[in-house]
Amino acid sequence: MSISAFFRLFQPKDKVFYTLFEKVADNLAAMSKDMVEGMKSQETITHSFYKKMEDYEHENDRYTHNIFIELGKNFITPFDREDIHQLTSSLDDIADFIYASSKYTLLYKSPFIPAFTTFADYINDSVLELQKAIYNLRDFRKPKEVLASCVEINRIENVADDLFSNELSALFDSKRDVLDIIKIKNVLEYLEDVTDKCEESANIIESILVKYS
Repeated sequence: MSISAFFRLFQPKDKVFYTLFEKVADNLAAMSKDMVEGMKSQETITHSFYKKMEDYEHENDRYTHNIFIELGKNFITPFDREDIHQLTSSLDDIADFIYASSKYTLLYKSPFIPAFTTFADYINDSVLELQKAIYNLRDFRKPKEVLASCVEINRIENVADDLFSNELSALFDSKRDVLDIIKIKNVLEYLEDVTDKCEESANIIESILVKYS
């Protein structure tokens, strides 16, 4: 029996960390779904949309705080404490950057471009794969499904990276006002950062999987 398998025999039965990670994943899934609706057009990027994203971000902060509290209370954890800390922080970054992208789209009064909608779709697809990976990670019973989700998240990030590069190229070639170019570029950077953070979370999950499966 491996050392990791031995320690899993003594894990607390309530598996509090798995439950909290699943709550984070559910919150992010709801957040990204509403982001798709909010990023549909200039008319849907409203204060109401911004407030909804803010509420999700605050909820995610609460879950993050709870996970860190549990880290301080529990000696035995389902996987390394460092891995739990890294995954928690990475998932929190996803919520932070989704919130920031909606916030600055509104505050900058950024001109709307269709790429905002496309990025929102990519983000939602990535978050839904993360949600599946986190649920399938419980007790390491479905490693193939977890790995498949991580691979898909990496694929989406590559597509999003290409979109970002193409949009920046088109933006700099356009005859838009300089201030508008700066506003759009900043929002695109926040959106692209979300897909990067999704990939980062997937890489952490994959590392955990390799270590403990």
